[in-house]
Amino acid sequence: IGFGSSEYYVVDQNGDGKIDPENDYVKLGSNTPDFYWGLSSSVSYKDFDLSLQFQGSQGAEVYNIDPIYWKSQFGGRLRSSFDTEGDGIADHNGLHYEEARNAHGSMMQDASYIALRNLTVGYNINPGFAGKIGLSSARVYVAATNLWYKMADNYTSFNPEGVETTNTGYLGPTTYGYQEGASPIVRSFTLGLNVNF
Repeated sequence: IGFGSSEYYVVDQNGDGKIDPENDYVKLGSNTPDFYWGLSSSVSYKDFDLSLQFQGSQGAEVYNIDPIYWKSQFGGRLRSSFDTEGDGIADHNGLHYEEARNAHGSMMQDASYIALRNLTVGYNINPGFAGKIGLSSARVYVAATNLWYKMADNYTSFNPEGVETTNTGYLGPTTYGYQEGASPIVRSFTLGLNVNF
């Protein structure tokens, strides 16, 4: 219906006066990323060590159907000034509506992301102290996974890598080109101890 009503226009792509699936399809994107990338680094200073790993994907688009299900849950009443003809007369005064689960181009979204997959900070305990408690060496560390995660600005779901756990064999949005039911990014923290006797 248009911007004024917060509904969507359906565009006659080829201009023949009718909207049909045979002649009005438009290629909106590709689920294949332009490239994947990764960066790993580690440094140490005296008894401390730090390692990190970044990973990302650039250029894939996915058909994100999550918003279809969210939007169908919201209904309401059309505003009293809703005027489809532009003649100043409210044509659909007070009608109730529920957003339809229609597919549209805005559901094609950029699935690019950058993730700090792992960050680990460790400390090697002084060998003299470790020996006093019967150890040849000991190291304590803290680690975090997905500590920082940046998604594309127009991406509206939880996770561009998301795999729907209820669908066996589904390998993710950049494999099949669509996304449904993605769970949020999992972030974890670990406190660890490595010992050698």
